[in-house]
Amino acid sequence: MSELPQSSPIQRSWQRCLHQGLSRQQSAELDLLPQGELRARQEEHRDLLACFQRFVLPLFAQLLAGRPCRLLLCDAEGAILAASGDDGFARHAERIFLRSGARWGEGSKGTNAIGTALAEQSEVQVLGAQHFFAQHSFLSCSACPLLGPDGRLLGVLDISTDAAHHGGDMLGTVRLLAMTLENALLARQPGWLVDLEPQSLWSARLLLGESGELLGANRAGRLWLDQYPFDGRQLLRERRGLKLEASTTPTPVSVPQDQGAVPLKMLERGISLLIEGETGSGKEHLVRALHRQSSRQGQPLMCVNCGALPADLVEAELFGYVGGAFSGARSQGSQGYLRAAHGGILMLDEIGELPLSAQTRLLRVLQERAVTPVGSHRPESVDFWLVSASHRDLAAMVQAGTFREDLYYRICGWRQSLAPLRARPLAERRALILHLLREMDPALRLDEAAERQLLAHPLPGNVRQLKQVLEVACVLAEGLGNILPSHLHLHSAPQLPGAAPVSMAPEEEATLREQSRLRVQQTLAACDGNVSEAARRLGISRTTLYRTLRTGG
Repeated sequence: MSELPQSSPIQRSWQRCLHQGLSRQQSAELDLLPQGELRARQEEHRDLLACFQRFVLPLFAQLLAGRPCRLLLCDAEGAILAASGDDGFARHAERIFLRSGARWGEGSKGTNAIGTALAEQSEVQVLGAQHFFAQHSFLSCSACPLLGPDGRLLGVLDISTDAAHHGGDMLGTVRLLAMTLENALLARQPGWLVDLEPQSLWSARLLLGESGELLGANRAGRLWLDQYPFDGRQLLRERRGLKLEASTTPTPVSVPQDQGAVPLKMLERGISLLIEGETGSGKEHLVRALHRQSSRQGQPLMCVNCGALPADLVEAELFGYVGGAFSGARSQGSQGYLRAAHGGILMLDEIGELPLSAQTRLLRVLQERAVTPVGSHRPESVDFWLVSASHRDLAAMVQAGTFREDLYYRICGWRQSLAPLRARPLAERRALILHLLREMDPALRLDEAAERQLLAHPLPGNVRQLKQVLEVACVLAEGLGNILPSHLHLHSAPQLPGAAPVSMAPEEEATLREQSRLRVQQTLAACDGNVSEAARRLGISRTTLYRTLRTGG
């Protein structure tokens, strides 16, 4: 660190680490929140998480598409609340617990972008060997603090990559994403939003009450307040601020009766469920709906992605451990997912990813209704309803010897299959698209050509992919009124086994073709026969326009 100036954030951070008695060669403390506490923190920051998912993730996906990195949203203690990004890098980062529930304060993780940004109260970049602990030197990170409308520190936004892939644009990108998130939080509050520089994307913005009192400001707005006298009444008179109403929690998409009624009856009788379906087809959504409708709605719902658990700590994560059970374990131990689900519902998603040793131990728990934490010899009784889920063929895995047959029959009391989105009726798919769009941005409507494109795409990522496509489209079409085909970023997908690209009755296809032809004819007439202008308005090429006129699409 001698090449850095003594006043640099990295040097100051190293000094703090040394004063705390940390050693560069020691292992970082395994500082993981118990699952119950993580859920409580996520609930406390639900507005922050909602804005992160709606406004930040689509922009992140566009800016850093295809690059091996992760975006981390952390609270004011450095606890990771949510993570997104490249799955390949995520597996690499798991070995240092760069995931939800892990705390990255300097006290346990040494110099790192998250903890150091919190300590310094400023954006910071920590590259490779600048990390205090040697085990983190493969990592490079850029982080920016997040401030609420009242100027209070809410947490940190961080982009982490392998050191070799951390480009010079990362710090600017995370700063842009942080400003996007802060602006979204400000616009979520009721009041009058006054835009001081409407022509600028990152304008100074103030939130005022009915009498002109200051309720909040974004980062640029606080700088403006430091430089100019504030008169809220005058600002309202001059600028006619935009009236913002209190935001409401969106209503979740309902679960079809035939998918929810029988599984709920089975759960209420203590019969385990196995939900099978493609990735993104709504397995976790179904479980959450069942939980809301069940007699255990006031009890915990623990959803565990077995494929995301670190291979060497699967059993400790699931069954918990006592303090000191292994190197790096928290001194107070950990409850584990199974004990955290006591009295409620436990969902084991991607259960086929569990190693055989964990399958054996899980089978014993289900038979005895008791959990023995790692490092302990005393079993503890547990009571939970079990829901397992997988996109893999577990029966075939049993035949191949990679999944225990006795465990398969234990978890498969009732088998529920979820149809992929492309196989659902056209009316149901259209209703889902319109419902999601109303939740995301009620001011936008879907152009007919864009709707046809969405309905014709196989969407191999199912509902998850559909939501991502619409979120990106809402960002690109903001302020335009209509979502056009050019706003839909639909990646080409290989033909899926056993399924046509779309599931549409012949009469439905004919109706869509006729609607498309009529739309083109009306637009062409409105443009006085100018083909180029009509194609531009429709967001399609001239070739596509001619083909639609001939065949209807």
